Amino acid sequence: MAENKNAQQVREITDKLEQGIKELFESERFKEYLRTMSKFYNYSFNNTLLIAMQKPEATYVAGYTSWQRNFDRQVMKGEKGIKILAPAPYKAQEEREKIDPLTQKPVIGADGKAVTETVEVLRPAFKVVSVFDVSQTDGKELPDIIVDELKGTVENYEAFFDALKQESPVPISFEDIPGGAKGFFSPVESRIAIQEGMSEIQTVKTAIHEIAHAKLHAFKPDEKAAPEDKKDRHTKEVEAESVAYTVCQRYGIETSDYSFGYIAGWSSGKETKELKSSLDTIRKTAAEMIEGIDAKLKVLLAEKTQSVEQEAEAPVKEAVPEEKPEVPIYRETANYAYEAGELESYRASLAANVECRRAIEAAISSNYGDNRLDADAAVKSVLEQFSPERVRYVLANTIQQKDFDGRIPQPLKEWAKSVEVCPENASRFLVDKPNPGLTALFVDAFRQQTEPQKEATSEKAEIRDPEVVAWENDEITSIEVKTVEVKSPFAPLPEEAAKAPKAHRLTAEEKEIKAAVMDTLKGQIAYNNDGMRASYRASNHSFNLLARNGVRIEGNTVTQNGEPLFKIHRRHAARKTQGCYRELMPTLEYVKQEQKQEKPSIRDQLKAAAKTQLEKKPGQIQNARHGVVRKEKHEEIHRR
Repeated sequence: MAENKNAQQVREITDKLEQGIKELFESERFKEYLRTMSKFYNYSFNNTLLIAMQKPEATYVAGYTSWQRNFDRQVMKGEKGIKILAPAPYKAQEEREKIDPLTQKPVIGADGKAVTETVEVLRPAFKVVSVFDVSQTDGKELPDIIVDELKGTVENYEAFFDALKQESPVPISFEDIPGGAKGFFSPVESRIAIQEGMSEIQTVKTAIHEIAHAKLHAFKPDEKAAPEDKKDRHTKEVEAESVAYTVCQRYGIETSDYSFGYIAGWSSGKETKELKSSLDTIRKTAAEMIEGIDAKLKVLLAEKTQSVEQEAEAPVKEAVPEEKPEVPIYRETANYAYEAGELESYRASLAANVECRRAIEAAISSNYGDNRLDADAAVKSVLEQFSPERVRYVLANTIQQKDFDGRIPQPLKEWAKSVEVCPENASRFLVDKPNPGLTALFVDAFRQQTEPQKEATSEKAEIRDPEVVAWENDEITSIEVKTVEVKSPFAPLPEEAAKAPKAHRLTAEEKEIKAAVMDTLKGQIAYNNDGMRASYRASNHSFNLLARNGVRIEGNTVTQNGEPLFKIHRRHAARKTQGCYRELMPTLEYVKQEQKQEKPSIRDQLKAAAKTQLEKKPGQIQNARHGVVRKEKHEEIHRR
């Protein structure tokens, strides 16, 4: 009975959702938005890729004339166009069999052969055209849909969020997400991240949205879906946000304005096509989540009530601060932890690293003022919370990740390389908020407080050069002149050049992996630079190729089956754009350890074969000579 009631409530809410979005589509505000969007061309995947390669930050593109005619905007002088392929079909004459309109079969002539006719066909072709991004134009402003962040609180927020954590199929964590995104679900890492510092309503809505992604759109290697059954990103976002709206409505959390605008913004047309095609999936998922949350929330609230009653009955004791045991640093990957049954240790260590990173950023921020950093006080406040080993691990990881940054002194980079850091999830405990120069000052102060200073011993100070002492005591009787040959620093070194390792030539498989890695990095960089507005997304082909070959991107290292394959050399722009240094496309360095070649090379095999042939030839010639002599003797005897 309760199940039928829940199902009825979910159906009523989803019907309300569809009606609300329909009304939004019919509103003047969204009509203006749709009229604008309808004027933009729908670009193919190849053209989208071409646009992303030439101008990754592009958002809205159109032709030169289209900007003038449709949008009252003018391409600014000196702007370089983005080259894409535009359809340019042409007419041609083609001989075809004549088809009977009644029987739909070829017409047979008197000679018994099919009758042919000349028809005009339209053959596909393409030409190169130039388009321009909206940032390259000037003129009338374009309308946009602005969705304000949700504000407000949620009743029994802590218990409700704990129920969401238990309902989620993957772990949920809070962190500072770059790019303005409120949360994300990572199918590769199997985790959900929520932007810290948001309101309770926004946090709950975002968590439900990402849990819906984890339930509906998680990557399943064993699942073989037909290409037509695969959902595009628009449909996934519509489904996740619709589930979030439905579940929030069930618990009295109003998100209509936010969700309706969000779904409409993701829809591709005026009709709610994606929503209608996914209503059954939305209703089923929302009903399952509501039932699960209800059950878990009931237990959590009962436990909370019981603990409150016990605290009220218990005698008042003086609060004694409990010392939390230090979590040991786990230096292995998640795969290793899973196989060894040490996932809890891995997750605890990662969480401690993230908290240490936050403490370092907060300490630098609170101790910085008047263009001066009180580094000693900042380090002291962090060491009161975390062990020197933990702080050293996080700082070394930060400098290793910022090895490209010239604002960090080279001695600190060398120091960081001496600390072994697991590259997996290294970006999560990267000290990135403060200026790298301030981070370097913090590291210097940390090393001064935790590392013993090397002092020269008095014995070494007293030791003097015996020749100098002899000269001062006037004990030098003769001077030996030695001739030393000094080699030019520009002279070639043939021995060293011969010993230098030869550059590795990538195999066909390694080339495919490298291309897939670069495609994935391009998508990650676009997301880090522009957030949800990023115009480029990595292809499913790249994701599947990396998954099949056991390839993972772990910090600045690309591994294959746990072994390093490529090293990522990251680059950033020299000037700030929108208040930050945009990341550029990196380069990959092949670092896989070459195995010793047991089999001889083809060149060596050919040389050995030639040598064998030369060794055989003298014997063959000698045998041939003996045969000729025997033949001549036989002929002479026959003549006699």
